[in-house]
Amino acid sequence: MVTKHDIRNGIRGGVGRFKREVTASFTKEELGALCATLEIADTTDPVTSTATMRQQIRVTVGLADSREDAADDAFSKSELKAISSAIGVEPVSGDEPDTLF
Repeated sequence: MVTKHDIRNGIRGGVGRFKREVTASFTKEELGALCATLEIADTTDPVTSTATMRQQIRVTVGLADSREDAADDAFSKSELKAISSAIGVEPVSGDEPDTLF
């Protein structure tokens, strides 16, 4: 069974970021990389908030009609699945980072 952690790691790998061993929400840098992959131009300012980036991602992948209608909290599992589909990533169960040794 694919978990939220697996989907987030798939997305992290898909946007060129490091996968994590522990469950964690996206960092601001990871959200920025995801916005860049989705070609969201108005989130490139370093002071753009994570809430704004999450809203723009939701609009871009079709989860909301406008930024005003979009939630600004952490992504649900179904939203993560939609995001992974939008960037062409197929999450797999047990998607952990490669060992360094």
